[in-house]
Amino acid sequence: MQTVIGLGKAGCNIVDHLSRYPQYQIKKIDVGLKKTKTTFGLKRQDGSELYEKSNMPKGINNFLEGVMPETLFITSCGAVSGASLKILQKIHKKTKIQVMYILPQKDDLVGEKLLQNNLLFNVFQEYARSGLFDRVFLLDNSRLSDIMGPVPIMKYWDSINNLVSTTYHMLNVFQNTQPVITTNTKRIDTARVSTIGLLDSQNNQEKMFFNLDIPREKSYYYGVPKKQLEEDPNLMEVIRENLKSNIEHDKMKTTYSVHSTDYNEVISYCEKSSTLIQQLAV
Repeated sequence: MQTVIGLGKAGCNIVDHLSRYPQYQIKKIDVGLKKTKTTFGLKRQDGSELYEKSNMPKGINNFLEGVMPETLFITSCGAVSGASLKILQKIHKKTKIQVMYILPQKDDLVGEKLLQNNLLFNVFQEYARSGLFDRVFLLDNSRLSDIMGPVPIMKYWDSINNLVSTTYHMLNVFQNTQPVITTNTKRIDTARVSTIGLLDSQNNQEKMFFNLDIPREKSYYYGVPKKQLEEDPNLMEVIRENLKSNIEHDKMKTTYSVHSTDYNEVISYCEKSSTLIQQLAV
């Protein structure tokens, strides 16, 4: 089981989608929430700097008690994200932390939000590279929107949050279940800046949630119907050819895992990791 903490509107909305799965212990922190076992309300402040400097409310320590050995912390750059490091400081000795940081679309980045995005984008990566966090996952709303395609306005954010939560969950499932066959080995420890995405296995097209520069490690996960695993003589060769054609440089480690599923068609996902601090697109 894994603890998932959402801070702010974006983080809490993704956590709501992950709450469908029993593998996660859910915790949400945001302005205006009631204090329950799964939710904790913060007082509204005028800007991220005040969230960063203000004392955390009484009860936050009790709320964060009992986190699992692994924790995923999800946030974006709204004002309440100024409380991120204070919250993470309270749990970093109790659990292995992964951070999922959601970059807003460029048109939404103005004023204080732009400054906060620049700060968190760099700080989270530096903390991951130093080993304070196990990993940081970078996701870009612009890329998520492109992958998702046209969606009615009233369903837009729900669709994006569903895409993120489903992809993260399926990768988590595959990484914690026995594959039929795999070339996966121990992760490159210094490659701690990551992103996730979909793989169109039929066209061998990656749809990554962030444009990761010079990935050092890439892992593919194929969920294949049991009948196809039993009857398709070409599947192994197709997977191997896909891997060869998607190697981006000669120092890149590429692996795959194949899993049996009850779905009617192949589902495929990809995870990339880099040793480098990523730069914001100009």
